[in-house]
Amino acid sequence: MNSLRGAVAAVAMTLVVAAVVCRGGRRGASPPNVILVSADTLRADHLGAYGYETRPTSPRIDALAAEAHVFEVHLAAAPWTTPSHLSLLTGLTPTRHGVTGSDRALREALHGDRVLHRLPASIMTLAEALAARGWSTGAFTGGTTLDPRIGFDQGFDTYDTSMVKLNRERVGRVLRWIDAQEEPFFLFWHTFEVHAPYVAPTFLGDVLPEARARALGRRLQGLPEKGGWVQVRAAKRVMRSHDAYTPEVTRALYDGGVRSFDRWLGVLLDFLRARGLDQRTLLVLTSDHGEQLGEEGRPAPFGDGFYNVHGHTLYEELVHVPLIIRFPGQKVGRRIPQVTASIDVMPTILDVLGLPVPPEVQGRSLRPLWESPGDWEPRAALSESLSEGEEMKGLRDEGYKLVLSIPAPVVEARGRSFVPPDAEASLFDLLRDPGERHDLLDAEDGPSARRARTMEEDLRRRLVVVGTPETGSISPETLEGLKALGYVE
Repeated sequence: MNSLRGAVAAVAMTLVVAAVVCRGGRRGASPPNVILVSADTLRADHLGAYGYETRPTSPRIDALAAEAHVFEVHLAAAPWTTPSHLSLLTGLTPTRHGVTGSDRALREALHGDRVLHRLPASIMTLAEALAARGWSTGAFTGGTTLDPRIGFDQGFDTYDTSMVKLNRERVGRVLRWIDAQEEPFFLFWHTFEVHAPYVAPTFLGDVLPEARARALGRRLQGLPEKGGWVQVRAAKRVMRSHDAYTPEVTRALYDGGVRSFDRWLGVLLDFLRARGLDQRTLLVLTSDHGEQLGEEGRPAPFGDGFYNVHGHTLYEELVHVPLIIRFPGQKVGRRIPQVTASIDVMPTILDVLGLPVPPEVQGRSLRPLWESPGDWEPRAALSESLSEGEEMKGLRDEGYKLVLSIPAPVVEARGRSFVPPDAEASLFDLLRDPGERHDLLDAEDGPSARRARTMEEDLRRRLVVVGTPETGSISPETLEGLKALGYVE
């Protein structure tokens, strides 16, 4: 009976969207608006909708998930911001869109002639595809690693870069833009609210005595926004001065950042409902990567393994991100357990809107997963493009993850798209070993070796280089913003 009810709901939702898409005309009778929200650095497993029970981090997201489609195993294309977001907006893997330069390469470019790789103009973005069909387009982002000069502005009429940490004025800017649009519109809203420096004190009382929690919270919230590493280092100094620079305190602060983002998302959701726009808007919530928060057995860059740590591996805490899709007026959702990838988001949005998907797109529409899941052909998700040093290429299917590692000297000589034939391989059984602690290839196990070979063949087929990225310049202001997020010293 539940499966029948779900099937009926899926068909009904498809008819609702189709009816909205097919209407033409003036405001209130146009195709659906589209809002794509990306909360930078948001781990799926720190949301209640994904099973997190330690703290109530996400009441508004959880309520949204209850009336939307929740993709339980959704994988980011990269463990850091720039290549991952370009994959989200183009439906292409990092190797295919070409913007895969490491943090070090970016730093050298910025301190030299300040030339950096950017998305080729020949690659169509989601914004360009929608703008060509009549959607007004606006992006409100945290800038820096989403700087417009990297190509993120392709297709956007408005591109705002002030959404680093959120406040009433900044969120108000987003809402005013929505109010000023003739429908349909496409909004891309990105923020570093969850990203380090962690300053939201909501849950400090869980791990510190009340007086210490209040004192630490006041000092962290009082830190001024500054360029360079200044604010991140200042936050760390404050934590150390309170004898609170620990994984436990960091996790509490990280969860506070999630709760803060959740509140601001609630402001957007209330705004849409008050204007009836929730009945005419396709809403997609996701992230670009997660965060390492002191998990046992992980590498510890920067002297520790729990504060502002991502971009250096492909463990699940860095690549398993949320994906929640709510249709216009939707009230009944479903949980979707199949593996999906961030490159699937762009073609899914276009398909739902009845628009053609560019032929070069590598992702595929997820629509069959809520309309006819029995017809869905499983496909593993690819993650790649580290931010520094060595390179990793990972392939994640329903039960296993294969990771190929390429040493830093090879990356330096051949680039991040090159995978030597003798690349070191690791294989993890994620059903029995969700913490990825036991490499199945450490033992002489025939079935594991055969599985690894099959997955490696699939992975290598995905790594096709098409063209090369273009070059562009970046301003001193953007350089300071990159420093502020810890990507450049």
